[in-house]
Amino acid sequence: MKKILFFLFIIPATATFAQPAESFDLFSFSAPAGWKKESNESGVSYTAENAKTGAFCAIALYKSLPGSSDSKKNFDASWETVVKEMVKVTSAPAMQPIAKEGEWEVQSGYAPFESNEAKGVALLVTTTGYEKMCNILILFNSEEYQTAIESFLASVEMKKPAVQNNPANKQPGNPTTPAGNSGIVKSTTTFNDGWTAKAMEDYVFVTKENTKFYIHYGTEAPANLQRTGESDITQYFWEKFIFPRYTVTNLWLNPDVQSIPTFNYYAEGTGIEKSTGNSVFIGFRVIIDNGVYYCSEAAASGKEEYLRHFPNLNMLKDMRGSNRFAVTKQDVIGDWSSSGSSVLQYYNVYTGANAGMAFSSGGQDFFFKPAGTYNARIAGNMGTMGGSQVVFDNKYNGQFTVSDWEITLTKYSGTTTVFTCYYEAVKGGRILHVAKKLAPGVHYALVKVK
Repeated sequence: MKKILFFLFIIPATATFAQPAESFDLFSFSAPAGWKKESNESGVSYTAENAKTGAFCAIALYKSLPGSSDSKKNFDASWETVVKEMVKVTSAPAMQPIAKEGEWEVQSGYAPFESNEAKGVALLVTTTGYEKMCNILILFNSEEYQTAIESFLASVEMKKPAVQNNPANKQPGNPTTPAGNSGIVKSTTTFNDGWTAKAMEDYVFVTKENTKFYIHYGTEAPANLQRTGESDITQYFWEKFIFPRYTVTNLWLNPDVQSIPTFNYYAEGTGIEKSTGNSVFIGFRVIIDNGVYYCSEAAASGKEEYLRHFPNLNMLKDMRGSNRFAVTKQDVIGDWSSSGSSVLQYYNVYTGANAGMAFSSGGQDFFFKPAGTYNARIAGNMGTMGGSQVVFDNKYNGQFTVSDWEITLTKYSGTTTVFTCYYEAVKGGRILHVAKKLAPGVHYALVKVK
């Protein structure tokens, strides 16, 4: 163990001399050759193991999050969540010298960890800049991965985040309270930027001024369509969702759009809205995520009005962030989980992705009771590492309160913890999203199992 800890003092926290071959979020880097890669919207991971010696190494890059301008504060918050939620460390982190590159500032530290029979080192690298914090977590138990870790960290480059003004980042205003069949009590949300979203049976209906937007729930395509080209896929879903609502007078299938030059799965056209008789300009995009097809549909009074709300194709994707609804004590009572075969099947049909970090297996269970008490269990293991298992199993219980967009839990990790929360509507149900308010990288997507 002393040899393992010794070489950490000479690992560069960041560098810009290598030529990165891959990218994720704000990271560019050279991935370790031959390692197993897994990814989802929350992060990407690379793992390696030596079955003969029991040695293992896992590198995980997490999606960037809003952060404080204080890099040490961001590191401390990430250590409490990213590291301690994964493994049991046996000491406070030993910090390395701060590194700076332009607007980016890097804090890094490490500590030994123990989990059942497995022992190793947890190394956290937190990069702060542009009001963002970006985390890399490395878990390993042998110095045989020293060269690979050094090479990876030396290859990491940070990209300046693009300036965005999109609905996915908007904050909800006051929710209204019509009933729905999704189990969501407050199934209408009015956002501060003027858009209003309502959960419907087959889609989320979003309106602003005279413009309408439909967030269709995820669906699967016929097997024969999955082997066809971009235009065939776009036209299939255009006919499926547009024809029942409009009499189409013009269709431009996959026009040349500069914002996304290739594989845009986009169509636009003009038509008459059957329910009102009004002339409309229609924009339509298919987003494919892990084999699930998500369709976004916008209808405005004319192209000028359409472009005012949706100046580029990314807006048709970002509007999926409007699928969020307030939580009440009434509708949160019950058992919620993100593990088990039934939940995995639910994700495959409606979201196409597992909410946990890719390189660990396990799940989260929350039990909210009518009396205002809760029980929670956060458990998992490093299942891709062969015989060297890193297991964590944390249990909590206490009181809970709910206020639209937050759930407060007492006695969670020994203290009162506030989670931001919202519902995502899906076909015939809902997903409960909860994230630690002070460390939003700890995010659980839960479905009701009882």
